[in-house]
Amino acid sequence: MTQIFKAQRIVIVMVLILSGCNIANHGSFTSKTYQAPADQESLVELGPVVGISCQTQFLYLLPIDESVSTLLAVNNAKQKIEGTVVLTDMIIDDTLSIQFGYSEQCIIVHAIAFGLLSKQ
Repeated sequence: MTQIFKAQRIVIVMVLILSGCNIANHGSFTSKTYQAPADQESLVELGPVVGISCQTQFLYLLPIDESVSTLLAVNNAKQKIEGTVVLTDMIIDDTLSIQFGYSEQCIIVHAIAFGLLSKQ
């Protein structure tokens, strides 16, 4: 009986240690991405965009995809609308989804794209 109790305590401690590495309340806001002084003229609002960067971890430890990155999520959002120069009113959120046997961490960027109007 005591061996079962010891095994249960070890499992509980391992779960707490592993989950502590991944769980975080990340969330931030920034007014805009970098904008060169020459780009400030004649920018127009192009619309809302969302960019995502995710990583899956097999058995909660072994990464399968490339690491999760805020920079990749921002670049992904900039590519959503052609001609985007700068993103404004960015909300950056971090999510963690724990499933049976794997977890998935994502950074999600919500922003408004500003850029040059394409002349067609």
